[in-house]
Amino acid sequence: MVLLAGTSLAADRGQKPIDVTSQQMEMLEKGKVALFTGQVKVVQENGTLWADKVWHYLSADRLEAEGHVHYQEIKDKEINDIYGGKMTYDRKKSYGQVTVDPKMTRTNPVKPDEDAVVTGDMIEIFSQEKRARVTGHVDITQKDSKAKSDVADYYSEAKKLVLTGHPWVWQKNPDNEGEYTGTVITVFTDTKKVVIEENVVAKITPVKKEKTE
Repeated sequence: MVLLAGTSLAADRGQKPIDVTSQQMEMLEKGKVALFTGQVKVVQENGTLWADKVWHYLSADRLEAEGHVHYQEIKDKEINDIYGGKMTYDRKKSYGQVTVDPKMTRTNPVKPDEDAVVTGDMIEIFSQEKRARVTGHVDITQKDSKAKSDVADYYSEAKKLVLTGHPWVWQKNPDNEGEYTGTVITVFTDTKKVVIEENVVAKITPVKKEKTE
C-alpha cells in the first residue's frame, strides 16, 4: 500500500513542481532533506524517475536516487530510458549523473530499426540541451551496427551520436560490412549515416551472396 501519494514538491526559481509517491517518507536535518523509500516514483513533465530510495535536498533542489534507478523520457513516440545503481540530478542546473553499471536505451515502436543500447562507466544528462553523454568504455549496439569509444554524446532531437576518443564503428549493409575509425565519428541513428573526421581508416568487405538458380 502506498503511504505517500501525489506529494508535490515545489522548486525554487520558478521550477515546476515534482510529484513523488513512495512507501515511506522521512524529513531529515530539521526539514531540509526529504527521504523517500520503497517503490519511489518521481514525475516532472515528460520525465519519470523510479528508485528504491530518493533523497530530495530541498534548498539545493537536488535529487539523489539509489537502488534500481530508472529514468525515462517519452517524446514523439521515442522512449529514452537510463538505468543504473545511483543517480544525482540537480534540478536548478538541469544536470544529472548516473553511475554503477549505467545503461541507456532508445526504443521506437514505429521504427524498431532505430532502437539502440548504450553502456559505459558514467552517463551524464544535460536536460536543457536534450543531450546525454556517456564516458568510459562506451559500447553502442543497434541493429546491424556497433560502435565503441571513450566518449559518446547523444543528441535526442537531432538523433545523432558523436563519438570521440578512439572511436570505432562497424556496420552491416546488404552488399558489404564496414569498419571505420577516425578522430571524430558522427552516427545519425535514424538513417545510420556515418560521418568520419580526420585520420580516417576504413575497411570494407563485400558480403558474399548465395547464388540463386
